[in-house]
Amino acid sequence: MKIRFKLLLLLLLVSIVPLVAVQTGVLESLHSLSGEIGGEVRSELVNKSSVELKRLVEDHARVLSKERKIVELRLQQLSAELTAWIEEGDMFVLPEILVDSTDHDTESDYERLQQKYGQHNFVMHGRREIDFNYVGYGSGYLGTADRIIQQRSTDAIFPLFKTIEQRNPNLTLWIKADFISGESLTYPARSTGMSMGQMMNESQPQTASILQENLLPTWSLPKKDPLTGRTVLTASLAIVVQGETVGSVSIDVPLDTLLSGNNHLNMFSHNIDSLLIKPQLNDNGTGVVEVVAKEVSGTNLKTMMHMWEPSTAEVMLSSSDSVLFSKFKELLKEGKSGVVSMPYKGRDSIWAFSAPDKRGISLVLILLYDDVVKPAENAKKFVTSVISQQYRSTFLVLVAVVLLVSILAFMLSHRFTKNILILAKGVKRIASGDFAAKVEISNADEVGELADNFNKMVPSLQEHIEIKSALDVAMEVQTNLLPQSSPHISGYDIYGESKYCDELGGDYFDYIKSYVDQENIRFTVGDVSGHGVPAAMLMGSIRGYVRARSLSSGTLGEVLADVNKLVAEDTCKTAQFMTMVMVELDPLKNELRWVRAGHDPALIFDHTQEEFIQLEGNGIALGAVAEATYSESCCFDLNAGQILILGTDGIWEASNSDGEFFGKERLWKVINSAKDLSAETLVETIFDAVHEFTGRNKQEDDLTVVVVKRNN
Repeated sequence: MKIRFKLLLLLLLVSIVPLVAVQTGVLESLHSLSGEIGGEVRSELVNKSSVELKRLVEDHARVLSKERKIVELRLQQLSAELTAWIEEGDMFVLPEILVDSTDHDTESDYERLQQKYGQHNFVMHGRREIDFNYVGYGSGYLGTADRIIQQRSTDAIFPLFKTIEQRNPNLTLWIKADFISGESLTYPARSTGMSMGQMMNESQPQTASILQENLLPTWSLPKKDPLTGRTVLTASLAIVVQGETVGSVSIDVPLDTLLSGNNHLNMFSHNIDSLLIKPQLNDNGTGVVEVVAKEVSGTNLKTMMHMWEPSTAEVMLSSSDSVLFSKFKELLKEGKSGVVSMPYKGRDSIWAFSAPDKRGISLVLILLYDDVVKPAENAKKFVTSVISQQYRSTFLVLVAVVLLVSILAFMLSHRFTKNILILAKGVKRIASGDFAAKVEISNADEVGELADNFNKMVPSLQEHIEIKSALDVAMEVQTNLLPQSSPHISGYDIYGESKYCDELGGDYFDYIKSYVDQENIRFTVGDVSGHGVPAAMLMGSIRGYVRARSLSSGTLGEVLADVNKLVAEDTCKTAQFMTMVMVELDPLKNELRWVRAGHDPALIFDHTQEEFIQLEGNGIALGAVAEATYSESCCFDLNAGQILILGTDGIWEASNSDGEFFGKERLWKVINSAKDLSAETLVETIFDAVHEFTGRNKQEDDLTVVVVKRNN
């Protein structure tokens, strides 16, 4: 089938088939998406609400704990100072730190009175029925004990009551001290405008008198304050004088003040239930959860002051899911906070609860699922309606697109394929070896640009092929210049190899028989500066010089001195040079002699040492100075188990991505780990270690290693 027909068919398939598939499947997919979106939003809302509710109750628990500690601290201050007041009598002086020096005018006190007690009828005949400027004294003498306090002595202790109320006005509704004699003190005082001497028999706000033998504060369950109608918690502490409990001091704390943070729960729902609960055992020993107080909805500040109501009858909290409710009770028993999803009054709900406090009371917030997921249901309905409308519009667009694509595909396929056929013929000519091939396409579009690049590519392609062929020949020639096999010497295992980073390289190694003593063998390793073709050409020349000079007698130093003169003539204008190290082995004596020409020293590995033994020596690189001289170093005995290593700096100067060098210390560790392997395997192990260290697919420098192992 011609390409023009294939292109036409492809365009039709690419356009029509997906569009038809979208048309048939879009409604089901979009409706499914709508359900998934609704489900995800529903799940997310439930999870978010659960997390937020739990955070709220835990925050309330922390705030409640902090405020409870504040109240208990105030109780301890009151108890301590009342004890000192009773013991010291007229000598009592209140510490200045407990005296509030801030002036509060009458108008400010009146505003606080209105805010705290919320009653306009606390003012009678121009005088306040509740007054912040007095401590109310109730005689209430029972006649069963000596009087403990005297009414006229309250002036000394009054600043303490006033300071505590002013410093914590929201946590203090009434402060009262009750004594076993029947006497009592109450702040603020309930006054009818009488003088202090006339107030002794006036009734005071009724606060529970709790006498405790221990010195720890105790808290009551929620109850109604008879004067203000507010739900309060009463904190009490014993007053101990000379080791005997003579009474108790108490603070009535408004429950709505402690739990004022609940006022923003309307962000979740207006139907949320806020309860104070207390787990306990019933008559038959079964664990139950009693509701001790419940939040009553309020719409303004006045009703908000009465938003918490204590239970007037015994009310038990329950759920139809007995398993989850048992888990809920177990968590309360363990003193933990948490979130549980279970029915409440027959409807699925989220229960968030705080850990019980010292009295065993917890705050529970119960939010109905329906209130949480209502936005998700509304969103799902909206998305469904939008999807239906979009489907109708999409169907019309699909029909129009199919028609348009079909017409355009038919009209353009012939014109497009015509130029492709011309390019195809040009490619066939190049494939047959006709590098004179050209295509004639004058279009100003991408196909025309492709034709221009095709015509420019042909000469470059021919040139690259010629260069590649020349490089292949050069690679083969250079490969043949290096030893094709390792020499066999009794008692020794020898292997060398070079790996170039480009097609051609400047590294060189060789095995050369000594002209004087044919039993001796010379190991030569060199490294030409640079890479590629220039380095390879110089390497080939130097190899020839070294081999030619080795046919005559002379020490290693004399050989390199003569070679250096020839190299200097070649490199005087190019500034190239070659470093070289040559080591001669006398296998009969196991003796080494060597000479260096600017190259790194040859290395001797001995597993008994912690680092290499280096065959040091002086000598400048070949080609640097024409008249340079080189001295032969002698001698080193190569013992059994020792390994001679000659290499180029591409090994120890190989670097990783962090710029760290491979180094000779790491090379020593690699050789130590593979010292018992053959020389060939040891060389491959070194190459693999360098490659793994650099982490690169292409090496950055030529690598050459020659290993001479003396067998045990």
